[in-house]
Amino acid sequence: MAKKKSDRLPISMSRKFILNDDTQFAIKEAYKAARTNLVFSLASSERKIVVVTSCGPSEGKSTNCLNMAITMAETGASVLLIDCDMRKPVQHSLLRLDNKVGLSSVLGGIVHDISKAINREVRTHLDVLTSGPIPPNPAELISGSIMDQLLELASKHYDYVFIDTPPATVVTDALLLNSRTAGIMFIVKEGRTTHGEINEALEKARMTDGKVLGFLKVNCTGKGGKGGYGSYKYKYKYNYYKYSEYK
Repeated sequence: MAKKKSDRLPISMSRKFILNDDTQFAIKEAYKAARTNLVFSLASSERKIVVVTSCGPSEGKSTNCLNMAITMAETGASVLLIDCDMRKPVQHSLLRLDNKVGLSSVLGGIVHDISKAINREVRTHLDVLTSGPIPPNPAELISGSIMDQLLELASKHYDYVFIDTPPATVVTDALLLNSRTAGIMFIVKEGRTTHGEINEALEKARMTDGKVLGFLKVNCTGKGGKGGYGSYKYKYKYNYYKYSEYK
């Protein structure tokens, strides 16, 4: 099967899609609507830890994970964003953070005090743990007991934790977190993600006892028009779907 041509935006372009004071009102409201639905999905969970992934690469999972974390932090809740994509990490680049020390440093036993690896107040009420140097064994590190300890500690000190992981149909990293988190939120990109990829991702989640919290559908065509940054179209209608709506 031929691989899709990657349409991943350059980091400099992706930064323009991060929520800020100049972001269009409609876009901010769309994220707030998604936030409200996510809060309801998490209502019965003791650990408010959300795994954010996609069905395939270049679907905007990292930028949207960051924007969901920012939107949640805007409520006054304390939020930690963890870049758990230790294969192709981008959160440090999006936020212009140093990545010499991060998650891989903690999981690899190089840094024993997690507080020394966390970037504080990157945005108001939002802390970030970058990926750290790319390790040779990310899946093994995620499966280890130190990851359990880290998430246990994070759940005690933060109201919400968002974990940016590699695409679910490419590697197993996102699914390895099933038993330690509230569930998975899938980023689905209109015009790119196929029904086959969605079904494959859902089947993998089911086989590993993963709870699917919902889908954030991005790049939708909004009735109110389109905004743009240069040659890249930013279609600002965001939809949040419950798992049952995709069955």
